[in-house]
Amino acid sequence: MRRAVPFFLALSLSIAALLYSPPASTAASMAETPSVYVTLPWITGMARFIVGSTINVYPLSAWNETGTLKNVRRVPGDAPVIALDPLDAKRYGLEAGRLGLYFLYENLPLPDEKRDSLQFDASALPFLSQRLLMVISRLRPDNYAFYQRRLAEFQSRVDSTLEVGKSQIRDMSILDLSGAVSPWVRAAAPGAVRPPEYLWEAWAKGDRLRELSLAVDEALRRGWWIVTDAWTPRYVLAASSDAPKNIHIDPPAADQDFFVYLHDIYLKMWNLYARR
Repeated sequence: MRRAVPFFLALSLSIAALLYSPPASTAASMAETPSVYVTLPWITGMARFIVGSTINVYPLSAWNETGTLKNVRRVPGDAPVIALDPLDAKRYGLEAGRLGLYFLYENLPLPDEKRDSLQFDASALPFLSQRLLMVISRLRPDNYAFYQRRLAEFQSRVDSTLEVGKSQIRDMSILDLSGAVSPWVRAAAPGAVRPPEYLWEAWAKGDRLRELSLAVDEALRRGWWIVTDAWTPRYVLAASSDAPKNIHIDPPAADQDFFVYLHDIYLKMWNLYARR
């Protein structure tokens, strides 16, 4: 009977191994996680959230401290690449006919300053993330249901982050001189005052600076907060940097979580506001 024990133990272990070991095809797919390269850091953050650990996502660029994009890597060989549109891809030397090049939009007629703001536009993010889901699902169609669930969670977290921001800063009196971040600021603080577009364009070129000085002086007189960011034109930054209630928003750190950064914008504003 003692000799039978090792036999039955070995048999049980063999059966367990058969039952709980993944099929060969599944094990191979788990070991070979595909990689995709993304032109813009904010699309990278969105993609990483949606795909989880099913795809390795690498950005081709990152922001420096002045909000300027800098290239951080090249695409190896014919690896798949996701770009906002053909114009975005061309800036990385990627032509529209390249094999494995995917676009969120075939044509996005927006000037550079509007493109910079897309990731901060709460009304645009659902459409952008839906486009991203369509592209990612072409790379891994077997994970479509999982990506759909992650997309729903993405949109839910955008909404909840925005609601938290509204509870924090909706009552702040703000002169909004931020560049790319402006839509995100005004989404939570609808009373924020934004200069008209024609003045903003003039100030960006260094024109009509007398009116810029008057606007800053009036905000100071009323005790308003002045919000700027890394994308604010240098002439506007120079005119407002000495304001006692200036809030400056830096670009996200490399590989910073997308939602953490969006939340940190509101948190920084609220912390400074609460101290006063």
